This record gives sequence, C-alpha cells and structure tokens, in this order.
Amino acid sequence: MSALDLLATALGDRYRLERELGQGGMAIVYAARDLRHDRDVAIKVLHPDLGAVLGAERFLAEIKTTAQLQHPHILPLLDSGALEGLLYYVMPLVSGETLRDLLAREKQLPIAQALQFAREVADALSFAHERGIVHRDIKPENLLLQSGHVLVADFGIALAVQTAGSARMTQTGLSLGTPQYMSPEQALGERTLDARTDIYALGCVLYEMLVGEAPFTGSTAQAIVARVLTERPAPISPRRERVSASLERTVLRAIEKLPADRWSTAKAFAAALDDADRPAEEGAPSRARAGDPATRRTTRWRTPVLLGLTVAATAAAAYLVGVRLGNGENALSPRFVLDFAANEHHAAAATSVPFAISPDGRTIVYAATRNGAAPRLYVRPVDELGARELPGTDGAIGPTFSPDGRWSAFLEGGRLKKTPVGGGSATTLATLSSPRGIAWAGRDEIVVGAHRGGLGVVSANGGVPRPLTEMKEKGMRHVAPIVLADGRTVLFSIKRVGEVRQDRIGIVSLDGGEATTLPILASSPLGVVDDHLIYVTVNGALMAVPFDVQARRATGPPMQIEDDVYREPSSSVVLASLSRASTLVFQRGTTMSNLVLATSRGEARVLPGGPQGYGFPRFSPDGRRIAVTVSGGGTHALWLVDRQSGTVARLADAEGIAASRPEWTPDGRRLIYFVGASAGLQWRPADNSAAPERFLSSDTMNFSEAVISPDGRVAIVRASGASAVNDLFYTPTLDRSYLKPFVVSPFYETAPRFSPDGHWVAFSSDETGTREVFVTAFPGPGPHYQASTEGGEEPVWAPDGRTLYYLHDAHLVAATVSLSPTFSLGKRETVLDGTYVANMVHANFDVSPDGKEFLLLRQAGSPPAVVVVLNWAATLRAKVHK
Repeated sequence: MSALDLLATALGDRYRLERELGQGGMAIVYAARDLRHDRDVAIKVLHPDLGAVLGAERFLAEIKTTAQLQHPHILPLLDSGALEGLLYYVMPLVSGETLRDLLAREKQLPIAQALQFAREVADALSFAHERGIVHRDIKPENLLLQSGHVLVADFGIALAVQTAGSARMTQTGLSLGTPQYMSPEQALGERTLDARTDIYALGCVLYEMLVGEAPFTGSTAQAIVARVLTERPAPISPRRERVSASLERTVLRAIEKLPADRWSTAKAFAAALDDADRPAEEGAPSRARAGDPATRRTTRWRTPVLLGLTVAATAAAAYLVGVRLGNGENALSPRFVLDFAANEHHAAAATSVPFAISPDGRTIVYAATRNGAAPRLYVRPVDELGARELPGTDGAIGPTFSPDGRWSAFLEGGRLKKTPVGGGSATTLATLSSPRGIAWAGRDEIVVGAHRGGLGVVSANGGVPRPLTEMKEKGMRHVAPIVLADGRTVLFSIKRVGEVRQDRIGIVSLDGGEATTLPILASSPLGVVDDHLIYVTVNGALMAVPFDVQARRATGPPMQIEDDVYREPSSSVVLASLSRASTLVFQRGTTMSNLVLATSRGEARVLPGGPQGYGFPRFSPDGRRIAVTVSGGGTHALWLVDRQSGTVARLADAEGIAASRPEWTPDGRRLIYFVGASAGLQWRPADNSAAPERFLSSDTMNFSEAVISPDGRVAIVRASGASAVNDLFYTPTLDRSYLKPFVVSPFYETAPRFSPDGHWVAFSSDETGTREVFVTAFPGPGPHYQASTEGGEEPVWAPDGRTLYYLHDAHLVAATVSLSPTFSLGKRETVLDGTYVANMVHANFDVSPDGKEFLLLRQAGSPPAVVVVLNWAATLRAKVHK
C-alpha cells in the first residue's frame, strides 16, 4: 500500500487527499481538503528513513509546541500524527508560489522587493529565535509567497529535529540543511547551532535575490560545501551596481564564516537592512572596505582536503560532512556517508570485512551486489562520486590492498585471488579452507585468517599456504589479520567460537617467533595510529590505547573515540577498516531488528517485544510459540514468544556463555541449540521444567548448529575440527556416540534443513564461488542440485514440501520444487521485498506450520550507514589531548 493510500484510508474521516504536490529531500507533500473545517490544506509526510531516525513519540511531542508560533510571516501548523511509522503534519495550503519559483522566472529581484522579503523573513526568525527555535533550513523553497508577502514554511519540523532528533541524526549521519545555504558550522556537523546559522542562510537567500545565484555554487554537493568552508563570496556590486556599499556590507556580514562576525540577532540584521536601503550613486559602483569583516581573510576555516571530498546525500537536503575538532589548530577530520546506487548493496559477508582502503587513504575498494547479482569488487576514489567495477571478480568478498595500492587481493569462496586495481584479469593464488580475513604484507606476502585455525601466509605470486600461528586450544581461531606499517608485524583477533565476550587481540611477526596474546577484550584490531592501538569492542565501541609495538604491551588506559561500529552478529566480524594514512571506513549501526509476521500479499505486523538483537526465529510445531535468540552486550539468550498471550519470556542463557540457533524437536517438547565451542550443542525442555543437557560435544570437533529430522530420529549437525571444516554430519538422536559424514567438502556448508518428508536436505554452500542453495538426498550419497541462482542462503521448506524458500539480497525468494521421483526445480519468484536481516550461518526466518505466514527479522530504524572519515588521526589527537 502506498503512502497516499495509507493516509487516505487512515485519515478519511478528517481529510480528503486529492493529489501529490511534490517531493523534497525530507517529505512528500499532498494537497487535501480539511473536512471538519471545509478548507484546503497541505499534508507533509516525512520520508520513512528520516521518520525512523527522529522517532514518532518524541517528534510528535515536540512538534506540538510549534503551534505556538503564531506570526504573520510563519506558516502555521494545524495538525500532526503518526501512521504505521509515517510521520506527518498539516499546514494551510498556500495558493501562491515559492521564492524559488519566482527566482527561476525572474533570476534577480528589484532591490526594494528583495529587502522587503528579507525583512519579513528576519521578523519571523526573530520571533522564533526568541522562543528558542532555530529553523536550520532557510532556503527559497521554504519561503512561500502569498499576496506579495512571505510565509516561512517548515518551522513544524525544525523544533522537532532540534530537540527530538538532533542527537540521533548526528549519530546516523543526518544533518538538516541544503549546501548552498548551509552555514560553515552546520556543514561541519556542529551539534549545537544557534540563531546565527539562520542569519547566514537568510544572508545567502538575500544575496541570491540581488545577484541571481547563491554565494557558493557548484556542480556537486561536495564542491559547494568545499567553497562554503574555504572561499569568500564574490562582491555584489560588480555584478549589480545599484546595490549600495552599505547594503553590500550588510549582506556580506550576514554570511561571514565565523558566527561571531555575523549579525548577532535577526532583529539586528533587519535593522541594518533598513539603514542600508539606499541605492548606490549612479556610475559609482560600491566596494566593501578592506577592513570590513566581510573582506578579511578567515584562515580558520580553510581546509584544502575538503576540495576533493565526496558528500553523499542521504536525502536531498540532508548531509553528513565533517566534525570540527580542537587540537590547537582546529584540525578537521572530514567525514561523509558512502552512498550506494539504488540497486546496490555492499556485501557484508559473515566471514570478512566488505571494504578496504588503499594505504594512501585515497581509494576504497568494496564488495557489493547490483541488481541482485553475485557480489563483485568496485573501486571508488574518495574524490569521485561513482564507482568502477573490477572485471573478473564475481563472488568476491573481503578485499585488501597491496602496499603500493596497485593490486587488490580478495576471497572468492575458498580461493584467494588478486586483480589489478586499474583493471585487468584476476589471478588465483591459492585454495584455502574457510578463510577469515586477509591482509597484504611486505615482501609480497598475504596473511590469511583461520588457516587450520591459526594464521597462514601465501605468496602474492601464488603457492601453498604456510602456517604463521597455531590454534592451541579447542574452539579457538585466529582471524581478521591486520599488517602494520612496517609490513612485518601482524595484529589479529583471537576468537573462541560462540563466546564473543572472550575475544582478544594477538600480535605476531612475519619474521618468526611466538605470538603474544594481549590482555585486551576486543572484537577486532584495526591498526596502530600515533602510537595508539586502535580496536573495536564487542559492544561496537572504537577504542584507542597507548601501545608499545616493540614491547607488545599497552602503556596507558584505553579511551573511546567512536561508537556504534557495526559488528556482524553471527561471526563478530567488525565492519571497519583503517588505512595507514588514517582514513577510516566503518559501518555505523546496531543489530537491532523487529520480529515481523508477514504474508505473501505484503501484509505485515510487528510482534511484541520491540526492537532487539534478534536472531534465528523458529515456530513451534503447533505454531503457537516462537523461539528466538536475543543478543546484546556480547551475550546470547533464548526467548520464547507466546503468540496467543503475547508474553515474552527468557528461556535459557546457557549459564552465561551463549545460547543461539534454536531448533524445536518435532513433538515441540524440547529445543536444541548452540552454546559455544567449549559446550557444543545442548537441549532442554521448552517449558523450562528441567536443566539443559548436553546434546553433542567433542574434544576434537566444534559443533555449530543442529536440525532434527521430521521423525525425530536423526540430527544433522555442522562441525569443524580434525579434518572437517564446516561440514555436515548426522547422528541418531538416541545414540549420539558417533557421526556419519553427509556433506563433506573443501567448501563452507551451512544452514541444513530437512524436507517435510525427511528424504531431502537443503543447505547453503560457497562451492560455486557465491553462496547458493543446494538440495541433496538424505542420507545420500547423491548429486547436489542447485536451487538458487546468482546467490541464495538460508533455505526453509514450505510445510507441503512443494516450495523451497531462501533469502537473497534482503528478498525472500520462493522456488517451486518437485521431490518425486527425483528432485526437479520449477520457477523462482520473489515473495517479499524488504530490509530483512539475513544470516548465512543458520536460517534467520521461518515459515508457519500452516504455510500462510513468514516469520522474519526486519531492520529497525534506518539501514546502517557506511561512513568514511578522512584524516581520522586528527580525531584521535583531539580526543587524546582534550
């Protein structure tokens, strides 16, 4: 149902929606008829992403106060509300045009008319500023003209954004404003903006009314922002001689770089405009005096690095540009959101970071899918808007750069490859077993994570991996290697499977010697900057601790520098990369989602419990209960949702270690689940009537997931250890003393699922280089039939066995199948589109026992943003020296 249909249905007793008037960066505007008061109104509906950032409850509470803004030059607020996550507010429908429409037609306005409009806007701003409200988005589009006078629109959103949403907007990368009219402090992401930012914007509007264009223009957003921060506006009088010297000085003072150099209040600006309302002498063009604030060079804001900065529009009027920091020189760490095409999604594989930065910090390479195809590598210079595809990289994940920046190595299934960044053919270097991260070192060597559990080294010219570190304890893995600037020192993450709170950082030299485990709880290291070890905690905090690389020890207390760095929940892979030139790329966001029941018709409702770190939801066999993992703070617990009563209750936390990936027994009496490398698999009564029992564990094998056959007699488990690497085995449920191999290969098999008749098993594997869904007969042996194309994971059968569902690129796909006399595949079609959360290690959705509903996890709030920070070392120094 469209936004217009939703509004028309929900508001039908109050408003009759008639047509769409237009769309902007923040909202869609509809013309409507107020049925109660028999008047024309305009209804603005915020874009869902912006609405999710602001939050309905506080937004609506704050927006009510704007009804107090009763002023002849402020468009009043008539009504507001929230519908199915859509925030809206209602204003009178103005029959005239906007100032933008007038300027598009006339280009320049008569001086007297321009001054009249400016005074009226200043009067409205003064009224609002006295009540503590800053507009933040004064521009010609928000100035409505009626009967020869101005009405300032969108004060209805200003206070709500300022009070209810500004902190969250800063955290997610949204900053209200439009580049041509943004004050420098707004462009730099200052958290506190006062009335002088509106004075700056009004000064820009008046400049445009007089000259015919805004003071700073450009072909791209980043070019405009760079000019706002580094250049002086061109004088007015050479372009319009009738503008007096006093009027020019008044306007240029309003758009000074430093807030302290502008007019202190809108009332003072208006008074100055009254005094300056005199045309220049005929034939005597005015010039601003050299000593005036408008003509002084303001070097404080000069930052050449911004000239090449790519600024991504998260909405047409919303930008994340930079943060000004004070370290004695007001150093800048410009930051921006890495925008993706509408049909493009970066490939956040559960095994590796999807992006990397060249050593000089100027180029990003990332793995992404376009139009639902297999992931490929794309190269994006930070000073360009577009990305270029690297040929021959189908199925690529986890890229890294060579030290000279000319090559990118990457993983494709179990193969390590490299390709020239400038374009050319990809070369296979080695075949690996379930690699977890790579890093290019000096002397043309590539370090590989999880080689036989430890780290391995492969020649960049190809060859057999040699071991660098050894896995000394069961369930331990060395992953996510990082090579420091010397090209020989390697940092890496030490992980115990399923026990993320015990993650540590290791350090080892490529020149030999023992590895050292640092006493630092960390999910992943990122590097060393200014003698500080940079790492991310299990809670997503980016930390810095003074560190002596030679002594391999911390020399001071840690300090938090950033927060909300995204960590892939199933594998704890931290989605962040830091170059030697201190360019930082990281995905910001949390793993919060909602439990959603949906139908193939697109109907959906959110289940009780609110946003949580959900994972692996499962219907009970009778469909009355839902078992689900809830993660947070490095722990995983099992919860049960009763669909009839609506109650949500904690079932198990596996004695504080982890409880994840639940599966019901066919009779609905027990749940089997994963509890970490050391404890293996457990099961317990679903009514919590008895303590958990060990289901399967081993001194030599790690068991990561299990599913029970429909008759309850057999369990398929995924196991690693000894010679197995994420292979599938099965064992009788009554006698679990032995395992039989089922799908054993060099590839990474996950998420097995029995067909309803128990004769077939669907699973996901990367044997083609891309994760796909396969079906094979149980107990085998037999051929593997590929059920998905161009990517697929997490297969789940329909109860009648005639459809196999799987997730691909956040879409739910249905494949029609026949299981008799042998397996055959029919058509594939997308059932549901949406921001559904996938997880390759175990099915992250389910189908109801009657086959009518789907249980999915939908991303809560806005999708996590990928943020790029240039010169991140300045951020570190500012924090350290604060």
